[in-house]
Amino acid sequence: MKRVLTELLNLPDVVVESSLQEGETLILSVTKKTKSAVCPQCGKKSDHLHQNQNYLIKNLPMGDKEVILNINRRRFKCKKCRKTFNEELDFVGARKKHTHRYAENIVKQLIHSDVSNVAKNNGLSDEEVYSMLEDIVKNLLPINVSNLVRLGIDEISLVKGQGKFIVVLVDIDTGKLIGLVKERKQADIENVMRKWGEVVLELREEVSMDMTLHSTWKNGAALLLRFWVSRDISF
Repeated sequence: MKRVLTELLNLPDVVVESSLQEGETLILSVTKKTKSAVCPQCGKKSDHLHQNQNYLIKNLPMGDKEVILNINRRRFKCKKCRKTFNEELDFVGARKKHTHRYAENIVKQLIHSDVSNVAKNNGLSDEEVYSMLEDIVKNLLPINVSNLVRLGIDEISLVKGQGKFIVVLVDIDTGKLIGLVKERKQADIENVMRKWGEVVLELREEVSMDMTLHSTWKNGAALLLRFWVSRDISF
């Protein structure tokens, strides 16, 4: 059973040691396969376990079951510099209560909704949802947009009914977030796109905006930028 759950969890170098089901929630106790970690101070590998530290984080559901990971983030002691340090876990950020993939899923929901509804549907606070969005963008940038063909420019409501929005830039073909603009102003969106360079200006398929204008321009970002330059658009 542990082997099956490890395969279903599908986190590199992570094994499920035990599982517990409580109602609709599945709690998986996990740890890394490796028995050592690299000291961030001197770069030497250490297998001297100093302390086990367990805490709970949210992961993507399995079927209709909510999944909580009971993580053992081990603390090692370096034999060379005598410092203690936490092992790096590439699937969860420091002091975060969710995996990276969980945050990515929340952000995908955001693209088609707003912060308040996504928070409510997932049992989160508005602040937690927005924090996930910022973390994902921070980890994304800088991003390679050389294969970008169709760009989506969408707005997300931060506080429902209060007119507070941010703008997200999405690769329409992959559905992935590729940029975040904290203001709906024309100049701010244009500046982000211009940082991508000639790649964006040579888009030939589609640039779609689902904001106040509710319009779609063909022939790519070059036409969109010319439209901005020639007309006074208020977002």
